[in-house]
Amino acid sequence: MPPRYSASLRGLLPWMFLMLQSIFTLVLLFFFSQEYTIERNLHRYPAFQDVNVIIILGVGFLFAFLRKFGFSGVAFNFLITAVGLQWATILDAFLFNRTDGVPAISFSSLSTGLMSIFPVLISSGVILGKVNPMQLTIMTVIELPIFAANRYIMTNYLLMNNHISMMYAHIFGAYFGLAVSWSLVPPLLGNEASEQYEKTETTSELFSMLGALFMWIFWPSYNSLLLKDLKQIQNAVFNTYFTLAASTVVVFAASALFNKKGKFKMIQVHSAMLAGGVAVGFSAYMIQYPWITMTLGLLAGLISTIGLTYLQDTLKVVTLVHDTCGVNYTFGLPGLLGALAYALLILVADYGRFELPIYQALVGVGCILLTLSLSLVGGLLTGFFLKCKLLKPPKEWHFFHDQPYWEFPNVDCHI
Repeated sequence: MPPRYSASLRGLLPWMFLMLQSIFTLVLLFFFSQEYTIERNLHRYPAFQDVNVIIILGVGFLFAFLRKFGFSGVAFNFLITAVGLQWATILDAFLFNRTDGVPAISFSSLSTGLMSIFPVLISSGVILGKVNPMQLTIMTVIELPIFAANRYIMTNYLLMNNHISMMYAHIFGAYFGLAVSWSLVPPLLGNEASEQYEKTETTSELFSMLGALFMWIFWPSYNSLLLKDLKQIQNAVFNTYFTLAASTVVVFAASALFNKKGKFKMIQVHSAMLAGGVAVGFSAYMIQYPWITMTLGLLAGLISTIGLTYLQDTLKVVTLVHDTCGVNYTFGLPGLLGALAYALLILVADYGRFELPIYQALVGVGCILLTLSLSLVGGLLTGFFLKCKLLKPPKEWHFFHDQPYWEFPNVDCHI
């Protein structure tokens, strides 16, 4: 049991949630079209449900690997998904989906809103166990407009399509979360609470592996949901499967190779096996040859495993950034690899769509720099704001523990 007294969230948290929900309802009442927009792409609803599984079940269980933070890892993920879906859909309709000048809810805005939650969930993985649900909710409210602005600049000024602009979510979420962690959370080097509670056990690791398997199975839908051309959808599905398979094989090989005892490490496997799907999201729809995507999966799996094995603890000491879930190596670095590979493929391949391939490749690099700039600056400012005492940030001795937030019938909870 965590020692010392834990501040109750009863006074502020319920009213903040009720206020947010009331605001969302009033915005839809007064500023939106009162009818849903009818679209022809409702046949993509099964893929939409697949992405639902990735976000709610997959990420939720993936974040359940801490032995004392299972309740919060799953439930807080679901909470910010419920808040973020409404806010992201409203933002998308305002910026990208207007009917006669009036924002309207369509299947496209709902799909884009659902996928826009993903960078917030990635960011929450960095600070998992170190913030309370109020701080997570405030971060969600702040991060989504910045990510929407990132996409708006890409689609309207850099002329990137909607699908490509969404694939930068992995990079944005990872580095926004790392910036929040740097400015919000004190260094945990040698911290007793961190050493005692930031541990896993067999059951929690199995739950996390289950979440990773859900995400692995349905990831082709994530990489194809916003595509409309049937040929591009087919390419995205096939290439994503090949890349995921290649990265998974490489992860098992690298995990055993880098282990002194020659054994697999579960946390490396369930974290790095998704790297291939992240990396190929940018270019999966346009690649015609599976060997290219398999090579990309090999590199992504290798980079992710090396990062988790050798870099995570080193960077924590050097940069004082604590990354609970290692999202920099599951999403950040594989996302950067995929974005650079996309720019390179435009240069070396002729798909009949790029009149100025060098210019298009430079735009791709520019999108990387734009995403990194907005995510890092936005994350730093958000982290400083979340330190506000009004939000009752948890003390270090309550990190990575469910008991400050949940009632356990068989435990005396006077904390």
